[in-house]
Amino acid sequence: MDKFMEKYSFFITSLLGIIAVIGLFIGWDGMDMLKKLPIIYIVALAVHEIEELKFPGGFVEMVTAMTGLKLKKLGLAKFGLLMFTLYATIIPTFISGYVWPVMATLFIGIIEIFAHLAAARVNPRKFYSPGMLTAIVVQFPVAVYGFYYLFSNQMVKGIYWLYAFIFLLVPLFGLQAIIVKSNGEKYGEFINNARKAMLTSEGRKKTMNRIK
Repeated sequence: MDKFMEKYSFFITSLLGIIAVIGLFIGWDGMDMLKKLPIIYIVALAVHEIEELKFPGGFVEMVTAMTGLKLKKLGLAKFGLLMFTLYATIIPTFISGYVWPVMATLFIGIIEIFAHLAAARVNPRKFYSPGMLTAIVVQFPVAVYGFYYLFSNQMVKGIYWLYAFIFLLVPLFGLQAIIVKSNGEKYGEFINNARKAMLTSEGRKKTMNRIK
């Protein structure tokens, strides 16, 4: 499984993106917007991963440089990412009618902006991190439009924010912890290194040295 996912996870994500495009094309008129938005986001994620992993690629390497994590099982990490992608997009699609899971999906587009801007700060070559362009011009606009639609149709209630954050962040941090521990590292140290890389000059310097 580890070797298979290391080699083919990108193609699986791309295939999901293609299936999502076909599904939108065929079923657009019969879908309500709560179903369309997560499917659109599958396409956005597939496009985003092209930049992160292939053209130019290197985001995984940048994250490991920021955190000091030695990925012994890259395939497992990619499998976890794939499962989270399916969780955060497929479930909201199939339980259409509930607003808060869709809000969770759209919130990924906000998180991605900050993640890539933080990573870009420690890149010694240029103010860029692989995936930043598609995060800004693809994922973020989808998130903004989605939230605009939900708010303009008065579909958002205050408690939905809590539901959405729990739905999104608990599995996300849990997945991070599993990946870090499966590689023999301590999750607390992983988080601390990431914080230092983003917020301190010492952390940025260490990250830049690792990238070089």
